[in-house]
Amino acid sequence: MATSKSFGKFSRRLDFRAKEVARNLNRTVRKVGIVADQALVFGTPVDKGTARSNWRVSINNPEFGVISAYAPGEGLGVGESGNALGAINQGLAVIAGRLPGQNIVIANNLPYIVPLNEGSSRQAPAGFVESAVADAAVAVAKARLLSP
Repeated sequence: MATSKSFGKFSRRLDFRAKEVARNLNRTVRKVGIVADQALVFGTPVDKGTARSNWRVSINNPEFGVISAYAPGEGLGVGESGNALGAINQGLAVIAGRLPGQNIVIANNLPYIVPLNEGSSRQAPAGFVESAVADAAVAVAKARLLSP
């Protein structure tokens, strides 16, 4: 027979689980944002570093405009790290401040980012944006909102 004491215990367990889901959901959204940002940054072909540097993370609304490369150069190649580090650090800082219910937005406003994604560079195959989205989807699929 159920008692008010057993209902109280059940209610506390449900409340605990609800808070656990909320914490883990926030953690998962942040993790997925980081995975997507890093995949975009590292997947972007690099010549002077501007395209890689312009992956900009924001909360709720996209950033507009473009920025200069963090570490400009010529013929830097896909293994370049200075611009990647600048872009990743910018994204990490923004994502760390994300609050529950807020959207993470990753944008690149360079006019040639679409042609780059379509394969205009010999450094990277077409579809690096779609590949980043697939990486993020895998991170979502692996997420656990409740502990066993």
